[in-house]
Amino acid sequence: MSTLFFIFEPVKTNWIYKTVKYIKKVYFKNDKRVVAYLICVGIATGFWFLNALNKTYTVKLIVPVSYINLPNNKTLENHLPDKFELTIKAHGFNILRHEVSFLFMPFEFNVKEMTNDRMTDSKMSSFAFPSRQFLSELSNQLSNEMDIISMSPDTLFFKFGHLSQKWVKVKPIVNMHLKKQYQISGAIKTTPDSVLVNGTQSVLDTMRFVMTNLQSFNFVDKEIRTKASLSKINEVYFNIQEVELTIPVEEYTETQLLVPIEVKDHLPDVNIKLFPEKVKVTFQVGLSRYQLIRPEDFKLSVAFSDIRENRQRLKITTESIPDYLYDIKITPDEIEYLIQN
Repeated sequence: MSTLFFIFEPVKTNWIYKTVKYIKKVYFKNDKRVVAYLICVGIATGFWFLNALNKTYTVKLIVPVSYINLPNNKTLENHLPDKFELTIKAHGFNILRHEVSFLFMPFEFNVKEMTNDRMTDSKMSSFAFPSRQFLSELSNQLSNEMDIISMSPDTLFFKFGHLSQKWVKVKPIVNMHLKKQYQISGAIKTTPDSVLVNGTQSVLDTMRFVMTNLQSFNFVDKEIRTKASLSKINEVYFNIQEVELTIPVEEYTETQLLVPIEVKDHLPDVNIKLFPEKVKVTFQVGLSRYQLIRPEDFKLSVAFSDIRENRQRLKITTESIPDYLYDIKITPDEIEYLIQN
């Protein structure tokens, strides 16, 4: 029987029956009498409702539950109840208020506090806690105007499985909007770069990295150093909850270099002349590296197999290039050649 029905139980349906019978009898011929009668009934009902809510009731209250602060070094194997049935004694106002609030938000059961953190360091895998030891704390959290007489289930059981450990790389998740002429000038790093993960072996075997929560930055024009929390994974626990994120940013400028072209895998007895022998490479580079960049930092090539196939023009391939450069353009991107006897 629900709480609301319990409150309204003293009121039978006699007055509803009489009201309907009266309305049928007069057939709405006298509108003023009907309206006046209905207003009086509404006012009387309102006063009765207020009076009923002001009384004290002993009822059963169904409370949806979510669990927080489970031991972070164990994995829960059994299913915990998703609702408690509480026998409570309280005024009707308090009962109604809590019933409405639980429609939108479950009660948070803080496992660590409720059990005095007895499960974290214990070597046992199974635990049983009588519900009566939670009644006082539950009463304080719900309302000091509500007495909890009993709780169902009468015992909470926790069963934990064996956890394995593994060091896993951290993958930063970043969304950045930089100011004009500014670029990321190197690798985005986290400190530490790996975290110790606790979980079942089957879960750890599938993990390749741990992501941070999304970090967003706008109009960036300097290096960023900030804390980034780790994205939670069900039934997996980390030795730390956040890392330090470093994103190198600096102003970039455009420059050009003439870079020689190599013939890849060509036969030593074949003399090949390329036209041109060097191509222009245009790119954006950070100011801190502007004076350090050299043609030797690039490796561009054409394929000897294209020459064997008698292709008239050779496509230039980028073998290696510094990873801190942006907007790279090669001019021309195809060249001609001559086989010399």
